[in-house]
Parts: sequence; structure tokens; C-alpha cells
Amino acid sequence: MIGQSRMRLLLSLLLAAAFISSPIFSEVQGQSQIDSQGSTQSPDLSSKIAVIEKIIEDKRKEQGVPGVAVVIIKDDKVVLQKGFGLRDVDRNLPVTPETLFAIGSCTKAFTAMAAVISADEYKLSLDDSPKRYLPYFKMQDPEADAKITIRDLLHHSSGLDRTDITWYTGVLTREEVIRVAGLARPTARFREKFQYQNVMYSAAGEVVAKAEKSIWEKIIAKRFFKPLRMKSTNTSVKDMQKTGDFASGYSLSEKIATKVPTRDLLNIAPAGAINSNVRDMAQWIRLMLGSGVFEGKRFVSEKGFEEITRKQIAMGASGYGLGWSLYQWNGQKLLSHGGGIDGFTSLVALIPEEKIGLVILTNVSGSSLPQSVQDAIFTNLIDKPKKIVAEASSSEPPGAPKTDSAATSNSGQYKELIAKYELNGTTVEIKAHNSKTALVIPGQPAFTLIKKENDIFTAAELPENYRLLVKRDNNGKVAGILIKQPEKEFEFKRIPEAADPKISLTIDDLMAKAIVAAGGETNLRKHRSMVVTSVLEFENQGITGDFTSFAQAPNAAATNIALMALGKKIGTVRSYFDGVKGGEEMSFSPAEELKGKQLEDARIASDFYWQLNWKTLFKEVKIKELTKIGGEEVYVVVKTPEKCNVITDYISAKNFLIIRHDSFINVGGDQITLPVSESYSDFRTVDGVTIPFQSLTRHPSMGQIVTRVKEIKFDVIIPEATFKK
Repeated sequence: MIGQSRMRLLLSLLLAAAFISSPIFSEVQGQSQIDSQGSTQSPDLSSKIAVIEKIIEDKRKEQGVPGVAVVIIKDDKVVLQKGFGLRDVDRNLPVTPETLFAIGSCTKAFTAMAAVISADEYKLSLDDSPKRYLPYFKMQDPEADAKITIRDLLHHSSGLDRTDITWYTGVLTREEVIRVAGLARPTARFREKFQYQNVMYSAAGEVVAKAEKSIWEKIIAKRFFKPLRMKSTNTSVKDMQKTGDFASGYSLSEKIATKVPTRDLLNIAPAGAINSNVRDMAQWIRLMLGSGVFEGKRFVSEKGFEEITRKQIAMGASGYGLGWSLYQWNGQKLLSHGGGIDGFTSLVALIPEEKIGLVILTNVSGSSLPQSVQDAIFTNLIDKPKKIVAEASSSEPPGAPKTDSAATSNSGQYKELIAKYELNGTTVEIKAHNSKTALVIPGQPAFTLIKKENDIFTAAELPENYRLLVKRDNNGKVAGILIKQPEKEFEFKRIPEAADPKISLTIDDLMAKAIVAAGGETNLRKHRSMVVTSVLEFENQGITGDFTSFAQAPNAAATNIALMALGKKIGTVRSYFDGVKGGEEMSFSPAEELKGKQLEDARIASDFYWQLNWKTLFKEVKIKELTKIGGEEVYVVVKTPEKCNVITDYISAKNFLIIRHDSFINVGGDQITLPVSESYSDFRTVDGVTIPFQSLTRHPSMGQIVTRVKEIKFDVIIPEATFKK
């Protein structure tokens, strides 16, 4: 039961991995161009650029990233424009300044500026309802439906979290994708908070197209590509691959690069379809650093540019403008936006006060390299105030993360933070780690905390814009923490310390009672196979699914899912595990084989007699505590496997049924660990076995998924091919 639902979750995890983010090849570097505007660099600048180039190449090799392209603009001049590594590993082709990459969500800034220019020309108002231009536009929440404006679309305040499955499957049109988003249940009140939303940006692009009586692709080319002389930049994969110099996209697993198909984003184009190179993107940066003026020509009004770059909505401790995230870098305003899609990760960033900007393009999914390279560039090229320089001086190389002496102490605020924190069944901990205070997340390395200011911390191992914010109650006591990542945040509540509960049961006694509650060992062992048919409702996605799971003793499992939206079948997902090997086959993404922790997770989750085999499946099982969930007293049982992620089950102290199951699942070649929580209800007995006929899955990217069982059949003959690739 629990194992099968775990296999079902792989669908949502794969989709989440697509957005987030050492191969053997010749180290052929692309051509370099310094200062294309004709000025000569000073010896000091040249030495700084040399340091930056070394950092980029070192990080590229260290992370196994096949190719990187970088451009830096300083004082309206190009000071570095260069490719590193390979755009195509198989053909040993180097990255050059002309190599085209998918820039993903960096496209959003173009869409936002296009909307503001249309407002400058009185073709629309940012405070218009999208319905004025798109009669089919609708939101499930009545308040949002009545009050939402174009401005709300552009700064992610619709109340919807990501609704990405519909466009990712590639079946629906741009209009249909927007219609499905209107069916999704919001995850926040309208304008309550920032929640990144690709489909709403696509809707904004469609609004501009209707206002301009054109299509988004033509508007972007006319407004920006042509006048900025972005000669190679385009909005389709087909056009990108017509050129002789484009990057192939890759995914990484244990630093081994695997080529992935470049995804055409036609049905979500205004949110992420631009393909460009660093030579062209340098022109875009010059326009932004010129406050909307390029080579003497004003593209957007001063008022309009101010709208784009001012804080429209809070984003954790930072903010979001129109198409730009707003941060502080050493007290100065930093505008940036990342982009990620299958095989590519990008970053555009600028500090207007310093007249410096950069673009970093990579051909690998989910890479952290752009963010770390950004920090190295700014560190080396911007003269810091003396006080900051003194604080930052150390023997570390330029661009390396700076540590803080306070991080080695558990005194003061650090001490009061030490506790466990919980979100939807996922527990993280702040504790002493290697003589330092660190945030410890299951399945990930410890993150050493560094205090930036009151109640705001960074981590020595992460880029500057990853923050931990302390949340306090009315009495000033620590009530929780907010973990803020670029374009996503998670708020954990502090788990109160309590005296050790008086638990009279041993773990053996408790598991024996759980086995009896599930039907008893005799009833469990008499069955050899099971087929379950269910319906899925992705509440926060606006779609449904027809779901069939197959299980066979001793440890084979498989699932088939047909995804439905607007009465159409939009995609299929099949997962399989034969006891040794496993994987997934999807209609909208390349097939994948499970490896590492993913494979180990599948091995445990697919055990047909998992209730009976807990002593062999896990190296340790213990009762952590006795607590309450929704008023019901439960035993919290922590199961620790030998090689993969910890599982926590919540067993009712009343009837000894498992009513909640928390786990972590690895994606992206074990690079990313995501928490998933499942709650069970409507227990019924079928052929002597007690099974929940309804479950509610909570996923950090997909929201809530309701599973309702229609039929369960035991001891069905299942073809062996069901569990094979």
C-alpha cells in the first residue's frame, strides 16, 4: 500500500526536477573576447578577469558541467565574453560566445518589459483585468477571479503555486494551459504572498499579444531582438537548432553528463522560450544598466522602468519586481533572474549602482554553478567598503564562500535557534555540527549558519541569496524558521521541547500490533499479488489521473498513470521495479532508469510484505515519541535504512493503523532530496487486509494530490513484463 503510493510520486518528482537544477571530454575552451566596445583593460582589471576565468573553469570541472558561457558588462563595456568547455560532448564541440542556450525563465523579464512598453503606449494598463483581453481567463478563487490584474500576473501574486504539468506534457495549446490553471485550487490567498507561477506569465504574454494585435513571438523580436541587434536570439528550438552553434542540454548523475532532448516551450513561450547567447544577451544587459535606454534610444519610459525594478511584492526577506528578483549585495540593489529547463540553467544579474551586469549560461539541468559564479564575479570586480573588506579578509581564494567566526559558536541567537522544526511532516534541525552551528536537512550536507543581521542568516556552503529567516511569536520567542531559496520558500514551525513520553510499548510490541491492525500475518502472507485501480485529483494543478498499481511478491511493483485535463489525455507515466532494476517511461520525457538512492528507495517501497519485513528492510526502527495528529494520539516511528532515506510512520495509538507516512525522495541523480507526506483515511477490509481507500499526498512542488481507490483485487495473474523496462 505505502510502497505503491511511493512509486506514484515519481511523476511529480520528475516534473519538479525539470525546474529547479566528471564526464570525460577534451578541455577545449571557447574563444574569448575582451571589451568588445574597444577600450583597453587596465592591468588591474585584466588580472581580476583572469582570476574570474580560473574560478569559472575550476567550478565547471568540479561540478562536471559540460559547457558554460559568460559575459560581463562594466560601465557599458564588455569586459569578459567567453565560452568554457563543450556545447556538445559527443562531438567535442567547444562553447563560444555565439553558442545558443535555452535561457528558460530569464525570458520573463522580456515579457514584463513588453507589457510595460504597451502600457506606455496606452494599449493596455497594468491594472487591467486579463479578462479584458482574454475572455476565457478564469480563476477558481472568487476574489482572485474578480480582482486579478496584469500586474498580479507579472509579480506572482495570483495565489496559485506552480501548475506546470499541463504545459510540460506538451499536448495542450497555450490557451488550454491557461484554462487548466484556472481550475487549480490556490495554495494561498490572493495577493497574500509570492508564489512562482509560469502559466500566469504565459497569460501576461498573451494579454500583450491581444493588446498589440499580434503574437508574443513577433512582439518580442520587434521590441527587443531587432533594435538591440540580438541577431541570433530566437524563441523556438527549431530555429535554435538551424544554426551551426547551439548547445546540447545535459543532466548530471555522479558528474556523468547524459544528453537530454531540448524541450520546445511553444505552449508556455512568454514564461521561458527564448534561446540566446552571451554576445546577444550583453545587449540586453546594456539596456537594463541604461535604465531602459540603449545607445541613446529609450525603449521604456522612466516611470515604466521604475515599475519593473521596484519591489512589487515581498519574496522572503527580498522582493520581486516585474520579471526580476530584487536582492541586496553588500548593501546595493541587485536585480537578477534565473532560468531552468531540461538540460539548461541560466542566470542574468546586475547591480545598477556599480554599472555592472552579467549573464551565465550552462547546458546542464539544475546547476548551482551560475549562482556561485555570480558571487565570484561581483566579489572580484566591485570594490567593497573598507569595513566589509576588513571583515572579509582571509586566506580563502577570491570568490570562495566566506565563513563567519560566529558560526563556530552556539552562544547568543545561535543557541536559541537550536531545535527541531517541522513542515508537513518533514523535520529539519539546527544543531551543533563539527563545532559549528548548522542547519541539518535529512539527505543533504549540513549548512553552516552565518549571521548577516538580526534574525537573518546565510549558509557558508550556499550562494548569498539563500537565506534562513527566524520567525518569532508575540513574546519574541523563536517560533519557526523560513528557508528562502531563489523563487521558493519553506516555513517550518519549531517543535516544542517536551519531556520524554512514557511509552509502555517496545518497538516489537508496537509493530506486532500494527501487523494485527493491517489484517494479521496469516492474511497478509496468503496473498501473492495485488492490482489497485484509483483516481487521482491534483488539486493544485487542475488535472486528474487514472491510476493503476501492480504489486507481486516478493518485491515487484509497477504503476500506470494517464493524466487528464479538459477532458483530454495529456500524458502517461509508467514506473516499474522487478526486484533488481527499475525505472520510468513517460510520454513527455526520456525514459530513466533508477540509480543510487532512487533504486534503494524503490527496493524498500516495493516489498510486498513490507509490514512483516521491517527488521530486514531497515537497520534501525525505533519509537521516537508519542504525540498527536489532528487530535489523535500517535506513535512516531522512525525507520532508518542502510543506504537510502529515512522513513517516518505515524501509528494510531487507538487502532494501530498507519495514518501518515513521511519520506524523502531523491531526484536529479540524487542531487536533490524532496520531502513527501502522505495521510491515509477511509480504511476498509478487503480479503482480510485493511487498506486505506483514500490518501492525501502533500508535495512541495505539486501541492496536494488526492487518491481515491476504486477497486482492489488480490492474487491476480500479472504478466512478468509489467515489472520490466
